[in-house]
Amino acid sequence: MNKEEGYYCQSEPETEIEDSVTLDSVSGGSWWSFIMGGLFANWLKPGKNQPVSCQEITYGNQPDGKERKPLITTQDEKDFLASVWLLEKEIKKAEQKGAWVRLYCLLQTVRHLCNNNWKKFTDGDYPFQDFLNDNILSLLYYVLDMDPETIYWPKISQQVKEALEEGDLKVEFDDFSYTFNGKPLREEPWSEDDFSK
Repeated sequence: MNKEEGYYCQSEPETEIEDSVTLDSVSGGSWWSFIMGGLFANWLKPGKNQPVSCQEITYGNQPDGKERKPLITTQDEKDFLASVWLLEKEIKKAEQKGAWVRLYCLLQTVRHLCNNNWKKFTDGDYPFQDFLNDNILSLLYYVLDMDPETIYWPKISQQVKEALEEGDLKVEFDDFSYTFNGKPLREEPWSEDDFSK
């Protein structure tokens, strides 16, 4: 552990996180198979945590008289949690506004991030691993409960879904804004210009 400015933090090498990415493919198997596949199998097993009675929880100094040192998350962990929370907020907002093309892209972004950028957090052994797992599972269960393939996918034309898969769809992770073939992503109906590269 490194002591920095009066507090302690774990010293893990922080890797650079991309600000944007091109989504190679926005199609794939069902959400149920994605979630129940090997990616989250360990999280769905019964936990080994035992309940702790209120009398056993200490505040401030520890029972041995030593001062309790708080665990501080790394910036990578904070960025991961901020992305999970923002993505869930944007998904709910798109769902409420009926922004079906945006919702489709947001949900494909969840799949992409879980299979790529977020893998080090979902497969990691961080001091706050349970908290990280709880947050991503909350998002995934929300998506699963939405039943997007049955309820929302039919709201988007097949032509647009195929164009999104074949074209140049990019996402900015700061605000989850999208460009398609270099232009801001639009809701349907699309003009011929929206499909062109």
